[in-house]
Amino acid sequence: MPTAAGDELRAWPLRFVGHLTNERRLSTHTSTNYARDLNALVDYCESLGIDQWRKLDSQHVRQFAARSHAGGLGPRSVQRQLSAARSFFRYLIREGELRSNLAVEIRAPKAPKRLPNTLDVDQIFQLLEIPTDDAIAVRDRAMMELFYSSACALPNWSAWI
Repeated sequence: MPTAAGDELRAWPLRFVGHLTNERRLSTHTSTNYARDLNALVDYCESLGIDQWRKLDSQHVRQFAARSHAGGLGPRSVQRQLSAARSFFRYLIREGELRSNLAVEIRAPKAPKRLPNTLDVDQIFQLLEIPTDDAIAVRDRAMMELFYSSACALPNWSAWI
């Protein structure tokens, strides 16, 4: 159990990572990622002069996520940090150090949605020029024409070319 109030910020995440490794048997890679994300939260708390987890509130966690994103961290990385914080706070609740999960209602910024890759006209015609020597080739060509004419997308068009 941590003794000095200032030591709590560093000691509890170390205990949590030990819990992840030894009790929950998570991989070293996963435990290392949790440790990195929680160290970022500890650094943020120290920059605010917060020396105990009980002094942290949900607004601090929200500001932590916002500053991480403003500092160049992508939305998925901020989501990963918040996920690590939620798990850590659940651990602190279980250990009697916190009363509620401070990160439970905080959402990361939305990641931009990527559009699917499209084929140019030459690639479409290459798909539709499947030789129809046997029944399977006829079936494949019919499928390609159906997909093309109905504007359906295939998961990996390039595999058909």
